[in-house]
Amino acid sequence: MILEPFTCRIAGSFNERDFMNSSLLEAGLQRLVARALRRRVRDLRDVIDGAVFFGRTWNMASREAPQVAFPEIENVEFDSKDRLIITGRAKIRSYPGSPEIENSFKLRTKLATSENGRFVRLHEPEIALVMECPKAWERK
Repeated sequence: MILEPFTCRIAGSFNERDFMNSSLLEAGLQRLVARALRRRVRDLRDVIDGAVFFGRTWNMASREAPQVAFPEIENVEFDSKDRLIITGRAKIRSYPGSPEIENSFKLRTKLATSENGRFVRLHEPEIALVMECPKAWERK
């Protein structure tokens, strides 16, 4: 029985199979990638809305904010500089009434921690989005 709090430091490493076979690691990656994609979609919507000139009429907590469903991670690999490359598909909706667009993405980043390892974050993420036509528009 442990009666007093204690601190433990662990040093470890992960490979591609660890990320894909662990539901905990994959769920954490999905949340981190969804947050990075939400920020990218927010910037694209600001350009389309003209928020630079007129100001933003919504914030990320409002109903009018862009929505990103948890992305589906298809592959995880490492490059020569030990950066994580995540490939997958995400469902993005820029407005509440707009059609949901399913996009492929590639994200290259390093995982980092802040506040003495308390929070895990993406360090210098680079996102490539493949713009695809929504299925509803293809049928018309």
